[in-house]
Amino acid sequence: MRRRGKHLWLELDRRPWPAFHFGMTGRFSFYRGEADRPRFWKLELATDDGRRVAFSDARRFGRIRLQQDPAREPPIARLGFDPLEGLPSAPDQSLFAGVGNWVADEVLYQARLSPHRPARSLSPAEVRRLRRSLQDVIERAVSVNADSDRFPATWLFHTRWGRRAGALTARDEAIVHETIGGRTTAWVPSRQS
Repeated sequence: MRRRGKHLWLELDRRPWPAFHFGMTGRFSFYRGEADRPRFWKLELATDDGRRVAFSDARRFGRIRLQQDPAREPPIARLGFDPLEGLPSAPDQSLFAGVGNWVADEVLYQARLSPHRPARSLSPAEVRRLRRSLQDVIERAVSVNADSDRFPATWLFHTRWGRRAGALTARDEAIVHETIGGRTTAWVPSRQS
């Protein structure tokens, strides 16, 4: 099994190989009996010893493709660097893989940077802070196997959902929901400048 960003592929004994994009709700479930098969399953693989794995996706934003060489074929081949595998030098950055809305919001919140700021307006110190926050958020999410109950209680993640009027962070900071750059973002103007 290999991955890049939100894409994962299985390298089986023969090609083509299944490549998965999880979307917002895609996931794998591992089980033995058909009675344990998850709801909304799209694909199930069974091993010779009776174990099963299913790809399920309640919201149907995920994708499954059969590809000869996923790492060298679109869409995976067009992805930028993967922050979990290490960040390139600051001048070499352009596009990176696996950073969706909640991760971007959390990184900017932790870095204390407004989502309205163009990248060219950031000082070298702000760029370092942004890079450090990106690495910290990704590493923490992976270290707890994306179990959001184990994310720090002060993370924006826990209170960013739902576009509720009057929503507050764990620090009692007012959360604003806006569409910026074509995506919904949650941010805290009193913290992020």
